Amino acid sequence: MKITALELKTSQPEEQKAFYTQLLGFPLLSEDDESFSVQAGYSTLTIRTAEAEAPKNGGYHLAFHVPGNRIMEAASWLRDRVAFLHAPGAASPVVEHESWRANALYFYDPEFNLLEFIAHRTTPPSSTTFGSAQLTGIAEVGLPVTDVAGFAQELRERFDLPRWKSTTALFEAVGDAEGLFIVVQEQRPWFPTQNPALPMPLRMQVQAPGSGRIAHGPFVIETERTGRQV
Repeated sequence: MKITALELKTSQPEEQKAFYTQLLGFPLLSEDDESFSVQAGYSTLTIRTAEAEAPKNGGYHLAFHVPGNRIMEAASWLRDRVAFLHAPGAASPVVEHESWRANALYFYDPEFNLLEFIAHRTTPPSSTTFGSAQLTGIAEVGLPVTDVAGFAQELRERFDLPRWKSTTALFEAVGDAEGLFIVVQEQRPWFPTQNPALPMPLRMQVQAPGSGRIAHGPFVIETERTGRQV
């Protein structure tokens, strides 16, 4: 599965635009009085001004792909740009997810959305000097819900996707290493923080084996074959 377009809300549009375009270096595609869009590899990220202020300790979770062999270079590149979020007791910001065959870095954007750089070992390596161009797409989007198993099943059946690796009553990943829905129980802390997972309005467009549309609470998820650009 590929996450080709994602729209989030913000109450700090100028701060967010500066972060994503200047600090992370994503090219600005468009902007108007209500939103701006950047290019993150094959994904388009749109951030739209919200009427209400976002939570102070919650927010979105999304991850960006890093080439499988470049997580240490990504850490060096990020070090002067963000404050890393460490796993409990860890000296290094690099978190190893052994069962996923992946390594990750975690940090916040200005609105305390939890961002992640993830390098799956199955993704193609790169020999290019690390920079924003090495962020090849949106890898994950968090979806907090009250019924993890029920919503994960709806995603799997609607878009013809597998369950990814292990699952619990509070957590299930749906999709594959190319793109994942991270379905979690509302209020479950986002790793590696203690911030509760809260359902936030978002629109997402994906490429998946199945086609269709899901509107679930504040989430709208569509496939490219039936959806509109968000």
